[in-house]
Amino acid sequence: MRACGHRGRLLATVALLALVLAAPARPDEAPVARIAVSSATAGSSFGGDLVEGVMTFRDSEYLLTLRGVAEPARTVGAVRGLLRPRDIEGVFEPSDQGLRNTSGVTIRFDPPLSLRTGRLEIELLNRKYPKVSGGHRDGVE
Repeated sequence: MRACGHRGRLLATVALLALVLAAPARPDEAPVARIAVSSATAGSSFGGDLVEGVMTFRDSEYLLTLRGVAEPARTVGAVRGLLRPRDIEGVFEPSDQGLRNTSGVTIRFDPPLSLRTGRLEIELLNRKYPKVSGGHRDGVE
């Protein structure tokens, strides 16, 4: 009978952890990263227009490609819910907190980005600064 009690507590702990990890970022939560976008769009054969951005996260800068931007942009995005740099990748769609991807990361751009189809796709290209030693794929964790 004692093993059932431990199993029950373990299941409850796992369920609680799953709820915490799946919970959306709260609007009052402090941003953990920022994205600076200050470039003109460049046409793409992959569909949608591209702009570059630089994400600052934990004292490092990462180069990003943003696809789906409708016009030249100069904006800053506050990022919430980011646990590791690669979580920024994916398709972001509008939510009540800004733009959100399936990893639970939200971005609120100020001023807002004008999107061609109402969604934004972000790709992490590489870590820019500081330089990292070998062992990481393209210097990205």
